[in-house]
Amino acid sequence: MGKSKVKAWLQLMRIGNALSIGLASIVGYWVGGGHSIREAVLLFVSSMLIGAAGNVINDYVDRDIDAINKPWRPIPSGVVSPREALVGFFVLTAAGLAIAALLPLPCLAVAVIASVMLSLYSLKFKKMLLVGNNVVAIMSATNLVYGGLASPKPALSVFPAIYAYLLILGREFMKALEDVEGDAKHGVKTLATAFSPRAAYIASLIVLGALIAISPLPYILMHFNTLYVVLATLGTDLTLVIALFKARDLSPRSAWKATRIMKLSFVFGLLAFFLGAPSIQLP
Repeated sequence: MGKSKVKAWLQLMRIGNALSIGLASIVGYWVGGGHSIREAVLLFVSSMLIGAAGNVINDYVDRDIDAINKPWRPIPSGVVSPREALVGFFVLTAAGLAIAALLPLPCLAVAVIASVMLSLYSLKFKKMLLVGNNVVAIMSATNLVYGGLASPKPALSVFPAIYAYLLILGREFMKALEDVEGDAKHGVKTLATAFSPRAAYIASLIVLGALIAISPLPYILMHFNTLYVVLATLGTDLTLVIALFKARDLSPRSAWKATRIMKLSFVFGLLAFFLGAPSIQLP
């Protein structure tokens, strides 16, 4: 396999996104009081593989839409064939579930459900107004619960899961601006295509504003340390404000830049919960 092919597969799997999914499961595990390196590695690898599989099947199903919105993607550009992508999806899913089987049974159950939902999202839910957006956000939040289920105190992973849900839901609404042309042509119902780009932007603004408003709660109610406050405020909240400001003209290009900034917001959010958890004692 040549370098261009490897690069295409990493792009197809959205490797940065997949790594963030793996990190999210570890954060859920850590916040819930888990400390086993073995379990953390299994959670990371299994969730990363299942997440990557979801990205691959999404690109496979959306290859015609991407030919309009993102012709440089691996499948529309011809670097990876549709058949290769489909085989890759099955291999990644099988590997992820096999590793999940080494974890507690509730984790395996969540992994199976997540795999099914990711496939249904690409095949059906994505074209349904608001349903597709919420499925993506719920699946992102589930990564944290997935890790939490392997920990001694699973309930503690719920708040970071809510945090992730709101952030990803707001990003999904913003992505509707980014993909409006191809979505409209192929019958994908989003706030931008069913109503207007402004409606999608306002929805994103409301959801992300709510997230910023609740971000102090872990420090106030759950005894997270000051490092959480710094990372959540200067890392997540600030970058979300920048992203919203960037997309204010409602253009697909600006929305594309905004959603890339929000990836950074997500990473900072995970770091805030990981480094700010009560189990971390600052000097």
